[in-house]
Amino acid sequence: MEETAVSAADVVIVGAGPAGLSAAIELRRRGAGRVVVYERELQAGGVPRHTAHLGYGMRDLHRVTTGPRYAARLTRTAERAGVEIEVGRTVHSCADGSVTTTGAAGPTTVQAGAVMLATGVRERPRAARLVPG
Repeated sequence: MEETAVSAADVVIVGAGPAGLSAAIELRRRGAGRVVVYERELQAGGVPRHTAHLGYGMRDLHRVTTGPRYAARLTRTAERAGVEIEVGRTVHSCADGSVTTTGAAGPTTVQAGAVMLATGVRERPRAARLVPG
C-alpha cells in the first residue's frame, strides 16, 4: 500500500477554473500563506481553455480576449502570486479540513485551515456528456 504524503496549507481550493484561480490570487494578495489549488484536468484554466470566442477579460483585464488566452493569463498570474497549482489530481475526500487527493505522484493529504469548492459548471454533468437531449 502506497504511503500518503501529508502537508498543511492555509487554504485549499478545489478547481482551477476562473473562480478558483481568481479566489487564490485574491487570497494571496490579502496575505494568505500557502494556497493550494487542485485540478483534475492536466491543465489549469477550466472551461475557457476550450472556448475560442471573444468576451473574456472585460471586467478584470479591461480588454476583450479569447478563452484560452484568458485561462493562460489567470494561471500565470496565480503562479506569480505564489499559488501552488496541482493539476492531474482528483480530490476524493474533504472532512474537517483534511483534503485527500490522488494523482500520478500518488496520494496526498493536506490539512487546510479553509477549503473552497470551485468545481465550475457545465451545461451537462461530465458523466452525462454523451447522453443526447
